[in-house]
Amino acid sequence: MERGLEITLQKQAQNEDLHGALRQQSATHLEETRRHAEAVKACLESLGSDTSTIKTGMAKVMETVKGLGTNFASDERVKDLLAAYASEHFEIACYKALRAGALAIGEPQIAAVCDTIIPDEENMAEWLDENLPTVVASYLQETAAA
Repeated sequence: MERGLEITLQKQAQNEDLHGALRQQSATHLEETRRHAEAVKACLESLGSDTSTIKTGMAKVMETVKGLGTNFASDERVKDLLAAYASEHFEIACYKALRAGALAIGEPQIAAVCDTIIPDEENMAEWLDENLPTVVASYLQETAAA
């Protein structure tokens, strides 16, 4: 999940059509996302497992296809922000489920990793929620002017 989102965040961080604050927030969250992916990998390794190459590959393909799909939309930045907002809430739910599962099987150190990741995801979701109206208004103003 995190490795796939790296693609979307990288795209947003480098998209000159996006407002500078959104590019900066995406770049910041990209670094957090990379740390999350490494933390999850370490948790899996502590359990004698590893990340699924197939699932990681599929997540990357899905994010790439999603990104390509919005490239053809005139309201690309709005669609990208909506997708990011949904992704953040999906991540929050996943990490809360992982935390509950870790506690249920007696793995408090994995639950603690989830506890460090969840606030990053919540902060990004909150930032997107607060900034979505501005992005939509800006898009509509530019469209009306054109």
